[in-house]
Amino acid sequence: MDLATVLLLHKCSFIVGAICCFYVRWRSREPGLDFLAIGDGLLAVASTLAGVGEQGILPYEIWTLASFSIGVTGYALMTTGLIQLSRRGRKRSDCLLVGFALILSVVVGFMHWYADNQTRAAIFNANTAAFLGISCVVILRDFFLDRLPARLGLLASLAAAMGFSTLVTVGMIFPQYGPVEPRYAFFMLIICHFSVALFVVVLVQERAETQLRRLANTDALTGIPNRQHFLASLPSELRDGDAFIMIDIDHFKSINDRYGHETGDVVLVGVAQAIANTAGRNITFGRLGGEEFALFLRGQTEDAAAAEADQIRRAVNGLAFAAGAETIAPTVSAGVAIWRGDCDAQKLRDRADQALYLAKRGGRDRVEIYPDPASMEECSSNAATAADQHSTEPGHPRPGELAA
Repeated sequence: MDLATVLLLHKCSFIVGAICCFYVRWRSREPGLDFLAIGDGLLAVASTLAGVGEQGILPYEIWTLASFSIGVTGYALMTTGLIQLSRRGRKRSDCLLVGFALILSVVVGFMHWYADNQTRAAIFNANTAAFLGISCVVILRDFFLDRLPARLGLLASLAAAMGFSTLVTVGMIFPQYGPVEPRYAFFMLIICHFSVALFVVVLVQERAETQLRRLANTDALTGIPNRQHFLASLPSELRDGDAFIMIDIDHFKSINDRYGHETGDVVLVGVAQAIANTAGRNITFGRLGGEEFALFLRGQTEDAAAAEADQIRRAVNGLAFAAGAETIAPTVSAGVAIWRGDCDAQKLRDRADQALYLAKRGGRDRVEIYPDPASMEECSSNAATAADQHSTEPGHPRPGELAA
């Protein structure tokens, strides 16, 4: 493949990258896309200057220095954009890379290193490998905060580009020891640039989809999982130790009526966050609606589930909300139900709701456990036997005697 074709493909890779980043930036608010688009645009300009210069249209010293300076600045802006896109934020220190590129351009111009093709290409590709390496480190570091598959693809593309830039550098400095001919490594570098542009677009798309799923599964007011997400998170089959806890804020309607719905919302959000913080991440939790919350736990005993519910109750008791000159101290009631192999998830949740109703009737600010159906039947049987014995005692007519 001749040099003119390679330069044309090189320029096209950056033009495609610039167009993709500009378009995605227009549709998205993700930071760094503007720097990526400008960086790709500058690299396309630098590649064009090199192509025009190779044809003898521009003076040698002009196109070599211009293409070098614009090229290293383009890679600096690209790296800056990738860093901002990775961490989803901007910092003033991001300009340091651009400053370094400008200083390098001044040094190369002052030392006239741009006049020698081999020296210029070696410095340029070494700088490219360094910038791409910085991008790889940042993207890998931030993977644990943003676990998206596209990040791995972007990381692989940048790592490959860094490797090929290093091979070009080695081939320029040590032509006799270069493992790959520079033009072939340079061609693979072009493929990597196409791949980088692709995975940048995919990364932005995956983030948007993740955000949409988060919004669909999150209660807008309290910021905790909503009813839809809670029910979807329940296992398809129950097993021993599974438990439901139903929680309701006591006298919440009177809080709204007395202090207003804005104050009621503040109380609701505070209670929801207290429940979430106490429950932790290993418990399925959600707001079912209004002032009612539900938790699903695995591997519990009655005492353990009741203790968890009581810990939440005590955490809410420690809250206080100012309402003008008054203070609101909310309380919650909770109902607990343990799976005993005799019902499905819906029925188990209904039992927890019945236990919650018992807690409300029992005075509120308390935890009630749904009783074992077997013990309930035994109690009912004992009560019926006692009543029958009582009815057969002397002085008490048996059933049917009055009719006789």
